[in-house]
Amino acid sequence: MPPSKTRFITACQQVLALGVVLAALTPAASVISLDVVRESPSGAPRAAASTAEFSAYTRASARKSVVPTQEVDPKVTEYSLTAPPHARVRPGQLEARTGVGELPGSTQLTSRPEAVVGYGAVGVTWEHGVEAPEDQLSFEVRTRTGEDWSDWMTLAYDADHGPDPGSAEGKHSRPGTDALLVGDVDQVQVRALSVRGRIPADMKMAVIDPGKQSRTAVEAPAYDTGTMDGSSEPAPTTDAAVGTAPATGTDAGDTDALDLQAAVYTPKPVIYSRAQWGADERLRDPGSLHYFEVHAGFVHHTVNANDYTRAEVPGIIRSIYAYHTQSRGWSDIGYNYLVDRFGRIWEGRYGGIDRPVVGAHTLNYNDYAFAMSAIGNYDIHQPSSAMVQAYGALFAWKLSLHGVDASSSKQWVGSRYFQAINGHRDAASTACPGRYLYAKIPQIRTLAAAAQRGWSGRELESDLASTPHPDLVVRRASDGKGFVIPTGGLTGFRSPVSVPVDGADSVVASPDLTGDGKADLVARTADGVATVHPGDGAGSFGSAVKQISAFVGRDLLTAVGDLNGDGHNDLVARRVSDGRLELYRGNGVGGFSRRALQDGWSGYDALAATGDLDGDGRPDLLARDGSGHLWRVPGAGGLRLGTPVQLPGSWGRYSSITGFGDFTGDGRPDLLAVQKGKPGVIRPLRADGSFGHPLGQISRVTHAASVSAVDVTGNPAADLVVRTGDKVAVFPNAGTFELGQPIPTGTSLSGANRVFNAGDWDRDGHGDLIFRNKRGVLKLRQGDGQGHFGAAVTIGKGFGGVGLLAAVGDMTGDGYPDLMGQPSGGAIRIYPGKGVQGLESSYVAHGRIDAGTQVPVGRWDSDGSPDSLFRQGSKLTLFPGNGPGGLTDPRSLSLDLAPYDWVIGVSDVKLTGHPDLIVRARKSGYLWLIPGTTQGFGKRRFLGEGMGAYDLAG
Repeated sequence: MPPSKTRFITACQQVLALGVVLAALTPAASVISLDVVRESPSGAPRAAASTAEFSAYTRASARKSVVPTQEVDPKVTEYSLTAPPHARVRPGQLEARTGVGELPGSTQLTSRPEAVVGYGAVGVTWEHGVEAPEDQLSFEVRTRTGEDWSDWMTLAYDADHGPDPGSAEGKHSRPGTDALLVGDVDQVQVRALSVRGRIPADMKMAVIDPGKQSRTAVEAPAYDTGTMDGSSEPAPTTDAAVGTAPATGTDAGDTDALDLQAAVYTPKPVIYSRAQWGADERLRDPGSLHYFEVHAGFVHHTVNANDYTRAEVPGIIRSIYAYHTQSRGWSDIGYNYLVDRFGRIWEGRYGGIDRPVVGAHTLNYNDYAFAMSAIGNYDIHQPSSAMVQAYGALFAWKLSLHGVDASSSKQWVGSRYFQAINGHRDAASTACPGRYLYAKIPQIRTLAAAAQRGWSGRELESDLASTPHPDLVVRRASDGKGFVIPTGGLTGFRSPVSVPVDGADSVVASPDLTGDGKADLVARTADGVATVHPGDGAGSFGSAVKQISAFVGRDLLTAVGDLNGDGHNDLVARRVSDGRLELYRGNGVGGFSRRALQDGWSGYDALAATGDLDGDGRPDLLARDGSGHLWRVPGAGGLRLGTPVQLPGSWGRYSSITGFGDFTGDGRPDLLAVQKGKPGVIRPLRADGSFGHPLGQISRVTHAASVSAVDVTGNPAADLVVRTGDKVAVFPNAGTFELGQPIPTGTSLSGANRVFNAGDWDRDGHGDLIFRNKRGVLKLRQGDGQGHFGAAVTIGKGFGGVGLLAAVGDMTGDGYPDLMGQPSGGAIRIYPGKGVQGLESSYVAHGRIDAGTQVPVGRWDSDGSPDSLFRQGSKLTLFPGNGPGGLTDPRSLSLDLAPYDWVIGVSDVKLTGHPDLIVRARKSGYLWLIPGTTQGFGKRRFLGEGMGAYDLAG
């Protein structure tokens, strides 16, 4: 893309994103001040970077520069100084003479003076595979301007600066010195000194002319990393076309709506592109471009002149590029980024500024790190404040992309531990990056740590129905209609509130007994005397308003609602002496009148009520017999009960069974059942009047002496009133649940063969869905936040042969969710999303993966980057993410998936910071939650039943 057409972030966007310390498009005086406390990628609180800390870089980044507007061809002229191995050379053929050095046994080689064209540079290389230690071989250079020769200057030689030996690039690279900028001179001459008397074969002197730019423009940096993923890599050919969405009524440039939903970013540097230094892309080797991982960053310097002007910098970079590719035999310029003394950052090696492009900068660590090199020699010169601050900004951003805490002191980089930010000398015996720049590395670490906000991409989003908890989108098999099934954070209760009721042997919470519309409490002492305490509707109870002795000699005291239909709530209890069940008719002011209800209840050991169970409009009773069978005893109105009906299931293990209330939010009354010494569970009422599979794990009632459930806090869900020891407490319901009722989406998915919960694909604040039809077309349906979706918009074509396709969250870090999939016979690829505009060019995320399905999970391994799981039969394999570069080396996870036919990755169900899996049991249609943990997986939790009615889910 031409620099003039590159998108830049607006000042409004910078403020809304709360992440931009570097006000790249504002005048130097208009610096945005941030006063926020944020977390590092590791979660530790961290003070915000102040405006002053980046003021020099802010000014530098706001200033435009003169840059070439077309490729500029550098010229490298090489002069042979020693003969190639086994070559026969005629006298006078070589451009050097050799002689005895000053030290005994040493040899000195001196080149002929050679002409320099343009603002030139010089370097020396020799035969591949011959690494001469720096203490045995040294180089010097001098220049002539007019009639005057300069003094001899050291030509830096660093054997640890280059591609890794085992890499494709390293197999044909030539050892050599760094390129020294000699500037605008007439001639140059080099000499080499070997203390052991041997000069390497095939030694050549390279004189580099950076070329002259014929057309220039004054431009801002082409890459503002706050607005785009920064990649300049074209997509290799694939059988999956990426397509573009047709025009719609949505304004893709609506930045206010966009940024109100955008992620919070690390402050973003601005970077001049390769095109802006005039890179001739024909010089590099495209086939050698590859990606791996980023675990740390290295600070380098180029070891050349320090007195260059702003206008000379593009030529200096072209000289380094030409020397690296044409003389050293590297595939591209060695550094990922370069920074000049003015604080301007320049794109180095090709492949995408935001991706883990493997460079040739730090021998043996290139696969696991990136590097930025300071243009100049900082062994003899102090770096500017703007340069140091540029390092802080770039390293904060780049490390955050790959989930690395800039303050980390222990990063595994290939074969050993490093800090997150290092000097080249920390990895090798070298002076790089010079003593003065190396001394600034602690400051660079501090700046980067203060600026860093963590991975700039967004987590996997799964919310479709206006709650923060993830949802599923499913297709009903019978008619192809789509539904959203919400999750609700799992049943839970808040911290207890003590109730001022003393001396109670048991307590029973009941719907309103005193006539004020609020739930009340009946407390009974060991001798059977009871008191009624009015509720305040906020979870507490007042002093007793009634003292009742009518419960003496009774057990199984239970709240039953308005059993006799007179408009007042009642209680029931059993007379111990003969097993007669009695009704205590409420009078609406806390009093009761006792009436016989039914004989023959001696065989029951538990009694509960939770409202109307059979749908006839009258409250019913539940009774458990001595064999553990549960019976529904229908209410028949007045003082009559119907014939008991046995309910399925085994109920003998429960020490307590109680109502009154709807725990699941489906409008039907449920039971709370407690097994001694174990967490309580919810038994949800089914439509047929039976009770379903246990839900929840309510540990707060494990050791309770008595438990009752009713709404005492004024919320729609039932709260718990618990007596433990001599204390009584209310546990307010958190309003969370396992699964909500299916929401009809209003869409048909009958033509789909894959459906994805895409998260907020268009960044309008609401979750969206994507489906693939049988022709391989990807369609987007934009959500309204309530589980409903609009008309289908085409966002991609040619995806019929793409396997492992999944919506993976924001992998690229540009604020938009992305897709990932594997074209038939190819490698797995990232398809960057751009909302309703469709998809950008795809790129390789990893080699071919042999798996059945992809299970995107967001940040699974807590390193900050989105990860993916892949199901391979009954096994699950984790491929950790490496920021926008994609996926890295896999590892198996210990989870047996054999019983499940659905395995769906979702964002964290309980909102505690770790993604989870939702699975469906193939035989029963049960839906289970498998919670993710930092160590792997927790114990599975039952979510719901009846999922066998659906044949597609995402």
